[in-house]
Amino acid sequence: MIAVIASFFALPSDSLSAVIAVAMDMNASYNKLVTKDLPKARIVYDRFHMQSQFGRDVLGAVRLDEARRHKAKEKEILADISDDTDKETMKSLKQEAKAEKQEYSQLKKLRWSLLTNSYKLSDSKTEQLQSILQDNHDRACKIKCVTMKERKKEWTKWFQAAKESEIPALVRFAVRKEKRLSGLAAHAIYSISTGKLEGFNNKIKVAKRIGYGYRDDDFFFTLIRYLSIPSVRSPFHKKS
Repeated sequence: MIAVIASFFALPSDSLSAVIAVAMDMNASYNKLVTKDLPKARIVYDRFHMQSQFGRDVLGAVRLDEARRHKAKEKEILADISDDTDKETMKSLKQEAKAEKQEYSQLKKLRWSLLTNSYKLSDSKTEQLQSILQDNHDRACKIKCVTMKERKKEWTKWFQAAKESEIPALVRFAVRKEKRLSGLAAHAIYSISTGKLEGFNNKIKVAKRIGYGYRDDDFFFTLIRYLSIPSVRSPFHKKS
């Protein structure tokens, strides 16, 4: 990857100056590189990465917080059981503790459970998160926007709502991403993404995994160049 990037920036200056927009994830190194060597190009942050980071940094964190809440509730219930507790009450408390333990285990295992099982959240967090999720979906999936100014206005509203949510993970996410407002809003003008690159990277990963290692690096890189031909599908693709 480093060699590919280096060869690109080794192109004549007039070719580089012709680049008007660059799609990328939010890696700070890419940002600095483009700002330095392509000062005229508009940075466009890929929407997929925004959604991906939202799932990891917000939904994932909320999931773990809720799991810990169920674990603490289980311990609290079991602490109420003593030698003086009558059988009926003890049975009821043990059932409650078991239910909390099951919720804890399920939330720990299921990465995306909050997307499909919102009932596992507390009522207040369910309402807040669902509202933020809907706004996030609307803004991230709305491809056409009249102006960049309007897109900035939409994202600013979303960031403000996120910061007022009182959900720690969501507040941290909004504070960090608000600094990338221009790159997020730029998609209103340049509808580009890193999708094709991500797809090709996946082809390389599949070739490497199925090959179980290559003795000859030249052969492997020849295979990569072959797979880069638009009309060529992966030789490992199974026909249906």
